[in-house]
Amino acid sequence: MALLNLATGSLLADAAEVATLLEPNADGAALVSAASGNAGPIAIHFPVVTDGRGFSLARLLRERHGFTGEIRAVGHLIPDLGQFLLRSGFDTAEIIDPEQASTWKASLTRITHNYQPGVRNLLPLRWDASRKEAGALDQRLARVKSLTDRIREMRRRIEGRIVFSTSLQLEDQAILHAIAESGADIDIFTLDTGRLFPEVLEMVELSELRYGVRIRLVAPDAGEVEQLVARDGVFGFRHSVDNRKSCCEIRKVRPLNRELESAQGWISGLRREHSETRAEVPLATWDDARGLIKVNPVADWSTSDLTAYIAANNIPVNPLHARGFVSIGCAPCTRAVQPGEQPRAGRWWWENEEKKECGLHMNPNRAGQAA
Repeated sequence: MALLNLATGSLLADAAEVATLLEPNADGAALVSAASGNAGPIAIHFPVVTDGRGFSLARLLRERHGFTGEIRAVGHLIPDLGQFLLRSGFDTAEIIDPEQASTWKASLTRITHNYQPGVRNLLPLRWDASRKEAGALDQRLARVKSLTDRIREMRRRIEGRIVFSTSLQLEDQAILHAIAESGADIDIFTLDTGRLFPEVLEMVELSELRYGVRIRLVAPDAGEVEQLVARDGVFGFRHSVDNRKSCCEIRKVRPLNRELESAQGWISGLRREHSETRAEVPLATWDDARGLIKVNPVADWSTSDLTAYIAANNIPVNPLHARGFVSIGCAPCTRAVQPGEQPRAGRWWWENEEKKECGLHMNPNRAGQAA
């Protein structure tokens, strides 16, 4: 979330509004005078973009003189300074060119690690704002019935890169249709574990042709896969639950996490009907482990809602579904579901665990609970 106010036009147009204007060469006496008994804004001038003295002045006002009012940055500023202005204590930045506003907003989310202390720790600030936004978005999406409108609302509310990790299954195909219909800027990819059914790869091409989008194939690290197979064997994942989870970790979880590192939003096809572990999946939630908002736009849909939407929009579906494959994973780990079984009963069917997840959607803060 953008936490630095961006003001287009001159902040000094109304001289009465700015209590004090400080030049970069302001001395200690000027800072004391500006901070003492002054509840109004203080503007700090940046005469050239290479003059960084204004950052020090803001920090001194905050840390040494205890100024709690608004501090504004005015003058020659570029978007790359956004995060540093915020961290040193500024509240508002002057943008002369309104067309630069989107670039400024992007700059506020570009840096993901801080190596020096600051008046404000940017990441917790941004994450706190995102947590609140996730809760508000969950409520907003609940009031929106159209899947396409849910995608649009999510795109409006989440700044920065949003990714959609699709498995090309029924839920994800419905979401893909809505994304294409909405025209939203969403980065779409699928995890190519190296053991997908050929029908899944065919669905990638068919979906790209139908919707005019690109679905990127994200592969695991080849060296990690080689080490895994050398250690456990080609079908070592069937020898123990730990082996299977190691396979999922290397082939799916790690590639997904790499893709999510620079994202602010993540779309998934989780539904509450899938299993008991997903019975309370929200429409939108804050993923604290990954530092982004996770959106499950069909979480509250029933199977009948899903199938009706697919039929009404003539959405292409994987032919494996017609053969009893309700939840489709890697080919060696998936079988058709028998009558009366839960949708995910065909995944890792040789295991006896009730809560079977690959780790992609697990909430690290609640053991055994789907995120």
